[in-house]
Amino acid sequence: MGVAVLTILAVSLATGSRAETFKTPVWSDARVADLEVAVDGTPVPVNSVQTPNDHLILLLVLDTVKYPDRFDAAREALVANLTELGPNYYVGVLTAQDGLVVRQDPVRSRRRLRERLEAIDVRGIPGLLDVVVDVSRVADATLNSADIRLAVLFLTDGEIEDYRGDYTIPVVNPSDRSDLSRRFGAQLILERVRSVADSLESAQAPLFFIHLARRHDELNEVYQNGISEFASITGGQALFAQALQEIPALVEQILDEIASHSVLTLEVDCEGPVRLQVTSSGAGTRHRDSFRCP
Repeated sequence: MGVAVLTILAVSLATGSRAETFKTPVWSDARVADLEVAVDGTPVPVNSVQTPNDHLILLLVLDTVKYPDRFDAAREALVANLTELGPNYYVGVLTAQDGLVVRQDPVRSRRRLRERLEAIDVRGIPGLLDVVVDVSRVADATLNSADIRLAVLFLTDGEIEDYRGDYTIPVVNPSDRSDLSRRFGAQLILERVRSVADSLESAQAPLFFIHLARRHDELNEVYQNGISEFASITGGQALFAQALQEIPALVEQILDEIASHSVLTLEVDCEGPVRLQVTSSGAGTRHRDSFRCP
């Protein structure tokens, strides 16, 4: 899957006819036959289900620019855990620094995966905000092309100040506590996050994120909260490492979450955003709260 194919897939998804089906991830211990699905309170039919026993394509998107030791820890944990998950899991590798680039088509081979990850340089400029919508569109096009499961996992370590675009508003008068630039310092980040989040409301493949180096300053908290929002909107999850030694456990946790999801293909007829309910008697379920019809 080269860059040209990525572009074609994204364009075809954006310009194609209105879909009659919508795929969504669900986590449940219930039998498939016991799941009841409703959109805005109206029951909808489930056309098909892919369970945790079915094949899964994982698109691994690397946005690692600062911490080689943390990336090394994540790489080793990824390869080890994916090896345990077995041959039903195909992994493709993309990088987001300096534009979206496909580094490895989805493969089963863990040896090839390791070799590809070892060849990745930890350098460049963060690009997560710039590519997340494009990656989501490619993921959805792939998901809709076959009866498979698919998830996207972003590994990132960038800070908002490192982006090529300036998302910060400097304080105009540091000595003036009432300077309005203090109050609106994160406004550009919030606007960008909102724009991305709006685009992801119609996403179908779940997005997962591991930030390898959490930051606690105001601007990065806003940025990281945005990453959490991207995950939540699509039914995924975002985890943040405080320290190097936490990374293997976070990788294992998020891969377990990815591995355990099912995909429901729903027959929908709606306009705009709708509320999703998936219930079962005697078993809990987890799913996204809402979506916007394609």
